[in-house]
Amino acid sequence: MKQRQIAFNILYKTIADESYSNLLMRKELNQLEPMQRAFVTNLVNNVLRKYELLEYQYREEVSDKTSLANRIILNMALYERFYLKEKDYVVNNEYVDLAENRYDRSFINAILRKTDSFTDGEGATAACLPEWIYRLIKAQYDEESFERIVEMYQTVPTVYYRLNRLRCGYEDLKHLDIRIISEDSFTSENNLLKTKEYEKGYFYIQDLNSASLYRHLQLQKEDSLLDVCSAPGSKLFNCLDIIDPENSYANDVNENRVGLIRKMAEKLGYKGIHYLNHDGRELKNVLDRQFDKILLDAPCSGLGVIGRKPDLKFHIKPESLDELQLLQKQLLDSMDPLLKDGGILLYSTCTLNKKENEKQISRFLKENPNYRLLEQETLINASGDAFYYATIKKE
Repeated sequence: MKQRQIAFNILYKTIADESYSNLLMRKELNQLEPMQRAFVTNLVNNVLRKYELLEYQYREEVSDKTSLANRIILNMALYERFYLKEKDYVVNNEYVDLAENRYDRSFINAILRKTDSFTDGEGATAACLPEWIYRLIKAQYDEESFERIVEMYQTVPTVYYRLNRLRCGYEDLKHLDIRIISEDSFTSENNLLKTKEYEKGYFYIQDLNSASLYRHLQLQKEDSLLDVCSAPGSKLFNCLDIIDPENSYANDVNENRVGLIRKMAEKLGYKGIHYLNHDGRELKNVLDRQFDKILLDAPCSGLGVIGRKPDLKFHIKPESLDELQLLQKQLLDSMDPLLKDGGILLYSTCTLNKKENEKQISRFLKENPNYRLLEQETLINASGDAFYYATIKKE
C-alpha cells in the first residue's frame, strides 16, 4: 500500500501542480527499499506514458467532472491489471483503499469491475498523447513517419552511454557487461551510474541521436566553437573529441546549469573550456570575437523526448509554442555577428514540431541570403529520442 500511495502522490503532483516527476521521485523514493523503488518508478513513468490510453478504457463510464484523483487511481489500477498482470482482487483491494471517502471508493470499485478487458482505441488515445499533440504531429508527418513516432512515444527508451576516450577504451569496460552500439556509444542491461567507472568519468549518458549531431558540424582540430545553450554539455563534449577545449565556449542562461557543465567537464578530463552565463540572444554584445562553428541546440517544446520524459505532456501547452518559436527566431538571428564568413552553424532541437524546425530554418535562409543550407533531417529512433538538425553555412 505504501508504494502505491507514494506513486499516487507523485502522479498527482506531476499532473495537478505541473511538477517534474523525476525530481519528486528523487525526493520520495529514499524511504523505500530498492525493489520497491523500482516498482514505483515503473508505475509512475508508465502511467504517465500511457495515461490517455488507460483513461480511454473507462471514458464512456465516467463524466468529465470525475476528479483528477479518481482518474489517477483508475489509471494506476488498470496499468497494474493489464500491463503488470496483477490479480484483479489485489488491484481492486489496493486501489479502492486509496480513495478519499466512501463515495469515491464505491465509484472506483464499480468502474474497475466494469473494466475487465483492454481496448486499444484509435485516435489520440492510441498514441498515448493529449489530443492537441496528436493532431499537431499527425498533420505534419506522413503515415509511415507518424507510426514510427507513435511507436517511439509508447516505447520505454533505451539508456545509452557515450564512451569517453580521454579516460578509457572499450577494453576497460568489458567486465561491466556492455553491448557496443558504435565506436562511441554502448548500452547495458545494468544501471551503470553507480559504478566506479562512471564516477571516474569513463562514460556519460547520451542518446544515440543526440550523440550523432556533432558530426554535421564538419569540425577540424583547429576550429573555434561556441555552444550557445550548452547544458547539460554532452553535445559540447562530443565536439571536444576533435577540437581543443581551449577553443570552445560553453554558454547557458542558467548559472546553476553552467556549474553542472563545469563539474562534468572536470570529471571527464576536459580542461580549458571558456564558461559563459548569458542569455544567448545577448552574446553578440558580450563577445568580441567570431567562431568557425556555432552549435545552437535551441530551447523547444520537447515533443521528441516525451517517450523518455512523459511528464512533459502535462507541462507543455499549445499556447506556449508561439513564445518558444519567437525565442528560437531571436536566437538564430543573433548568431550572425558571431559566425565567421565560411563558418557553419548547427541548429538542433528535440522537438517534432516543424514550426520550430524546418520553418525556422526556411525563414532564416529567406531573410539571410548569404547563408546556404547544407543539410537537415529529423532523426526518429523508436528506442531513443527524436532530434531535428540543420546545418547552414555563411558564405
